[in-house]
Amino acid sequence: MIKYSSILRRQVAMRRVLIASIPPAIGAVYFFGWRSLVSLLVCCLTAFIVEHLFCRKRGQPVTEAAFVTAVLFSLVIPPHTPWHVQIIGVSFAIMFSKEVFGGFGKNFFNPALAGRCFVYISFPVALTAKWPPSAPLGGWGALGQWSTGTNTDAITSVTPMAAMKAGGDIPAAFDLFFGGISGSAGVTSAMLILIGGLYLYYTKTASRTTILSVVISYAVLNQILASAGVVNMDYAWTALLGGGFLFGAFYMATDPVSSPRTNWGRIYYGIIIALCTTVIRNFSIFNGGLMFSILLGNMFAPIIDYGVKSYGKRKKAKLAAAGGES
Repeated sequence: MIKYSSILRRQVAMRRVLIASIPPAIGAVYFFGWRSLVSLLVCCLTAFIVEHLFCRKRGQPVTEAAFVTAVLFSLVIPPHTPWHVQIIGVSFAIMFSKEVFGGFGKNFFNPALAGRCFVYISFPVALTAKWPPSAPLGGWGALGQWSTGTNTDAITSVTPMAAMKAGGDIPAAFDLFFGGISGSAGVTSAMLILIGGLYLYYTKTASRTTILSVVISYAVLNQILASAGVVNMDYAWTALLGGGFLFGAFYMATDPVSSPRTNWGRIYYGIIIALCTTVIRNFSIFNGGLMFSILLGNMFAPIIDYGVKSYGKRKKAKLAAAGGES
């Protein structure tokens, strides 16, 4: 059995993701109150305990990836999600999305999204029916509050994506970019997401090919629908800035373990995610579709890489055969 001198395995790439998560986490506290920070800490503690129970059997330390899973999970759920739902979601993410397959590097799906999907299906009311209001932009926001969800009269069931699908009023571009709207804890400000996301892009922690493929494909598809008058928006930026799409593109779709390894595979992977998200968001009963789309992309990632590599080998074989004949 391998012995380790530390209870925590240091991972530079995972630490960079945690650093990139700081701006959205600060936004969660600013817009929704200090409960968001406590939620993040509860998720981190749960992830550490669950992963430690498995790692101690293997004589291995807990990975910093466990904290990445916990932080990302806490940022993509409603700010007032009950504590037991959070604990169950993170436990599922660590236990059944990663550890049962052998631990870090062997998961098939993005753990944070798998955990969110599980509680999304198991606790639909907690995850979809009620959204606390965001503190207005400016001043101290919700920094003087425990939670903006304590005022039950202000609870709403409408988010930007729900309004867009229902044909209602869509928040202005200013609000979508800077924040101050209802939604999941850490994804209501595109500006804060971009600050962290561009750090991942600049440091090459996240695949640039994946990010560009997802964002460009989604923008083109939604602009086509908008121009044709099929959807309730004039320009694709509404879809890009709303519903935490950028958070998914920079932080979730780029998970190095559950996404393709080949460059062409990442391009196809991004197109699949963008296409599925467009269809689910606009033509299904679900207001958001990015979660399901990324998980579908994760499912096809291995076969995408296999197809790309097989095509490359056949192409090389044909070129070699042609060279031999000449």
